[in-house]
Amino acid sequence: MSSKTTKKKNHLPSAKQSTPSPNSWPNLPHHLIALIARQPNLMQNITSFGGVTKSWRSPSRQCSPNGKARWPRLVEINGKDHTKSPRSHVCEIKFHEEYPYCYYRRRDWYNVRYPDLHFKGHSHGMIVVMEPASSNSYLWEPARRSTRYLPPWYHNLPFKFSTLSSFPDDRNGCNALVLTGLSTPAFAFYELYGEKREWTLENCTIKDPYSPNQNMQFSNAIGFKGKFYALSLQGSLVVIEDIDSCLRITGIGSGRAVPSKVSRQFREYLVESNGEILLVFLVSRKCIDLVEDVEVFRLDIDKLLWVKVESLGDWTLFLEDECCMGIDSRKVGCKKNCVYFTHHRVDNWWVFEMENGKISQAFGNDNEMKGSVMWDEPKEME
Repeated sequence: MSSKTTKKKNHLPSAKQSTPSPNSWPNLPHHLIALIARQPNLMQNITSFGGVTKSWRSPSRQCSPNGKARWPRLVEINGKDHTKSPRSHVCEIKFHEEYPYCYYRRRDWYNVRYPDLHFKGHSHGMIVVMEPASSNSYLWEPARRSTRYLPPWYHNLPFKFSTLSSFPDDRNGCNALVLTGLSTPAFAFYELYGEKREWTLENCTIKDPYSPNQNMQFSNAIGFKGKFYALSLQGSLVVIEDIDSCLRITGIGSGRAVPSKVSRQFREYLVESNGEILLVFLVSRKCIDLVEDVEVFRLDIDKLLWVKVESLGDWTLFLEDECCMGIDSRKVGCKKNCVYFTHHRVDNWWVFEMENGKISQAFGNDNEMKGSVMWDEPKEME
């Protein structure tokens, strides 16, 4: 339903084959990108850099002290891709300069000057960028064309992805968090306005409740109101916060962050929407190439518990492999109470309607929203 069949090529790539073209970011529908170009504040609604694909495996009897299998294990699909040489990225948004009676499209100077950039995260309007050749990293705010440098990354450690605890200009401070996908070290952090000019590495010695013989390995995280909320590979939730200029795990949630129904494989997304942290699952039950169901949960911050969401109200979610966005549908004109998504980074967009649980193709060719039954004209907000 939500996949695009790819043809196998009968030839091997030659040594003279050109370098793969960069990934366009964000890979959102064209009409939405055009709106962001004219309303740069909508960049704040992009609150995550994508999702994580997980699949079930039969538990080993060695995972239980008494030799009896207890919890089925989760493994990350393509979870080691961050150790390879990924494709570079290019920012697809051509921001406009605003004048009293017109808009002027900026020249795309940044992509021309820096053609080999790898995007490693997006949070609070900032893109986390790395230069593979030098391992230099920095924060880039494309809407304002401003840059904040981060310490160089360690060549011998994987850099899975990064997020920020709050806006960089937050008076209470801002931390950048990097997940490694390991347990030693589990993550690294950098205090933007601190005295230290290098990443601080932290190990995790806490056993995962759903894999008792293993320390937690974090696969996903989101920054929210000065803290980080991270999910382990096995679905445990932890709270990570700044204690005396060091990041510490201060809370562990109850319940396992997995789909409520039987699944063969699923893709999880952490996204902020309408002032809440949402956990979204694209569920594949029978075939991993099809999304057969979508489930949405919100985080009860006080209880650290995931609660099933039956309706998004006027809000809508856009989920793509390298981009997550929650937005008030009345601001952009899309259908409300829906989850738009792609699968396996193909061009087709699908839509899940929360009201009736129906999944259908969202738009026509070229992701053109206008004129689609799933796209209305924006309404003026009071």
